[in-house]
Amino acid sequence: MSQQEKMKNDFLKEVEGYILQLLYTQDLISVLKDIGDLEHKMAAAPNFTLITECALSDSYMLVLMRLYDKSKESKNIYSLIEKCKKNSFLFKNKKEVLSKIAEFQDELEKDKFISHTVNVLRERRDTIYAHNDSKYFGYKIEEDKTYLKTFHIQILVDFTERILTYIFSQLSSEAMNEVKYDNDLKKIFEKQSSSINDKE
Repeated sequence: MSQQEKMKNDFLKEVEGYILQLLYTQDLISVLKDIGDLEHKMAAAPNFTLITECALSDSYMLVLMRLYDKSKESKNIYSLIEKCKKNSFLFKNKKEVLSKIAEFQDELEKDKFISHTVNVLRERRDTIYAHNDSKYFGYKIEEDKTYLKTFHIQILVDFTERILTYIFSQLSSEAMNEVKYDNDLKKIFEKQSSSINDKE
């Protein structure tokens, strides 16, 4: 294996690491959607439902905060873009890849929904998730105005999927890993309902 092939393989493994974080985020969001779709059934356990929804939301927020951290020491989408540019010789279609990466970078910086979501995530990380900022400590959390709507998160997740899918496709001809969650919660309720009907 040549040095360039080794570098390409190492880069591919790194991209796969990003993809694992993306898939985990998508799984968490899918579970949250399942809970919402089964609201009438989950109403029997309101405290469990609330705790689960909060935990799922916190988890995918933290993953997105890591993916869109701007630290030069961390692995994030910004550093991935720069790595693609610096290592463009690893791609078969160098010119095409550089052009597409420039488009992604431009979208990341200029799309109002993406930039807003990233900025809010960074603010929430610095004041709530990573630190006990006195301004939002305890019951003062109710004063937090940095709430993100579902569509903000979905736009950022979709963007993340597009850029990672593209980079992966330029490094490998293999199929990319897919989400694991498959409406499991709905299946549990369907099986439970089926068992009750069988007993009757």
